[in-house]
Amino acid sequence: MSTRHQDTSQRLRPQTLRPGSRPYPAVLERISDPPPVLHLSGQLADAPCVAIVGSRECTRYGRSVATRLAFDLASVGVVIVSGMARGIDAAAHRGALQAGGRTVAVLPGGLHPVYPQQHRALAKCIVARGALLAEHEPGTAVARWHFPKRNRIIAGMSLVTVVVEAAQRSGARITADLALDYDREVLVVPGPITSPTSVGCNALLSQGAHPCTGAADVVAHLPPTIADRYRSHRGTVLPENLGEAERAVLAAIRRRGGATLEDLLQHTGLATAAVLATVGALEIRGLIERLPGNLVCARQVPSVQGTGDTLPPAGI
Repeated sequence: MSTRHQDTSQRLRPQTLRPGSRPYPAVLERISDPPPVLHLSGQLADAPCVAIVGSRECTRYGRSVATRLAFDLASVGVVIVSGMARGIDAAAHRGALQAGGRTVAVLPGGLHPVYPQQHRALAKCIVARGALLAEHEPGTAVARWHFPKRNRIIAGMSLVTVVVEAAQRSGARITADLALDYDREVLVVPGPITSPTSVGCNALLSQGAHPCTGAADVVAHLPPTIADRYRSHRGTVLPENLGEAERAVLAAIRRRGGATLEDLLQHTGLATAAVLATVGALEIRGLIERLPGNLVCARQVPSVQGTGDTLPPAGI
């Protein structure tokens, strides 16, 4: 067995973590009620974490903002933490994956079955580039009371929590309140006063939360090394001189946060031979990499903040 295969097998093997032992997050141990046990699939990085949370019933604007924030922050080494729910959470995970960065999804039940089921493919991509975490034993069915418990882990392992869109009563508001209780920074994306998904955000702003108008606002609350990386990445652009097929395949991979060859056949309209040849060309150029489970993911790409480019939003 090759060293690379051994490393992959180790990363994918579920682990049980307890406070005081690595890789249990040290920052999580400092909250008032750290989970006595965590179940891990994937690999936790020793890097600053930022939570990006928000509404399941988000707007197109909210989804786009969550993707952009996660993309820009992950591009400079920040780990994006969220709950893998529909809407803002999924957009944040996908944004980090599109940047070739790392992301952690904290699940309300056990590591399996994956919740929600519609995000099973996303979960595989997250494990390949980051981790799934759960407080409950594998096989535990999701109950309503699991969500607030899950939210304390999201807030507790993050130096900063960013709320993108949230109703007055929502899980995102609970996460923000927990972060404040843990003496962590909370930033809020302002929203229209007429939007139900911005009522909670605007209420947090009126209570003194910091406004978030871009990744720079988040970076200001992170270690100086992150700020230095961010300044060096600003204004750079995506790789140029790609052919039409290469652009189509790369866009499909980034849009989904990762894709199988079957996904690429379905979403690009290219023939099998063309997809295989294009994937090979992109891999040689260092823009993508093959991962376990027949997955193809994008490698890290510099932030495009300030260029006027936008990332295509995911459908869910």
